[in-house]
Amino acid sequence: MGTARIRFSADILRRLGEELNPRPDKGIVELVKNAYDADATWCRIELLETDRAGGVIIVTDDGDGMTPAEIERGWLVLGSSSKDAARRTRVWGASPPAARGWGRLAALRMGSSALLTTRPRTQPGDEYRLRIDWSAFDATDLVDDVNLNTDHTVRPPDAGSGTEIRIQGLRKGIQRMEVKRLAREL
Repeated sequence: MGTARIRFSADILRRLGEELNPRPDKGIVELVKNAYDADATWCRIELLETDRAGGVIIVTDDGDGMTPAEIERGWLVLGSSSKDAARRTRVWGASPPAARGWGRLAALRMGSSALLTTRPRTQPGDEYRLRIDWSAFDATDLVDDVNLNTDHTVRPPDAGSGTEIRIQGLRKGIQRMEVKRLAREL
């Protein structure tokens, strides 16, 4: 007898992204929470031509950034938390909530693609990029059929740590009332 394992349809990513993100402001707030959990002292949100489909959302912070292992074993893992409840954040002294990645997935699915650029505090001068093209998942049957690659770039060591998440090709525009709600929630 052979072994078997549970696998997931790629369609589940689309469905979860849509069902868990009833409003765009909620998804953006989740990305800001990630910056706070990464000990960011600042976080910038840019909404570029987001009043219509095709726009871009950029969330940038000066937090701790991530190594490739942290991206693979944490940021890309949905439904589980790699956060230690007893750990306190370095800058804020807070205990990060046990995030499960659902809000992040919902935010990332607002666009046709997402680009993660991160510079880990523990590796000055290293920058890692990971692109998620949702059409690759939409064109396949199983989530594990899509490979994601992390690219490495060398930067000056004084470039600082942090993360930028760029959600491109918004599926639908963000209306004025949603932007006002986002401002209130932040």
